Amino acid sequence: MGVGVVTAMGHVGLSILLGFAIVGLGLLFSNQIAIYIAEGTGFVMVVGGVVYGLNELRKASQEDYEKETQSRLSRGEEAFGTRFRYFAVLGAALSPDLSILPIFLLAVPFGLGLAFDTAVVFATASILALLSFLLLGTTGLAGVFERIPPKYNDALVGFVIAAVGAYILVAG
Repeated sequence: MGVGVVTAMGHVGLSILLGFAIVGLGLLFSNQIAIYIAEGTGFVMVVGGVVYGLNELRKASQEDYEKETQSRLSRGEEAFGTRFRYFAVLGAALSPDLSILPIFLLAVPFGLGLAFDTAVVFATASILALLSFLLLGTTGLAGVFERIPPKYNDALVGFVIAAVGAYILVAG
């Protein structure tokens, strides 16, 4: 739980730092530039999310994935992967949430007050969500998701990114 709290706070901190950098640039240069960046980001998220989601759905079946994993295990390729996986998960958890940046951009025309409100809501919701999923995972939810082929989880991530991008385009 301690590692989860640290990674959640790091994830949120980096995201908010980038968000305020974007707000600063928007206030420094022009509100119109901020709008163009938000629209461009939304468009890229929609296209990228749909392409990624569809690509994941076209991947091999679960049986092929399991055979490939068993083959790698038998060749000893997972020894390094297991050690590296812990750091990869931490790195991914600490990576900033780029989907929040256009939301910060939408706050630029309204000033720093809305940017601070956005940061507080984002921080609270993100930390609570990450810790909730961590707790649910330790109580058995992870076992449920292990039965779902990875390609469906990855496709869902792509489609969620596309949905956030669509929201950015509509809200802007």
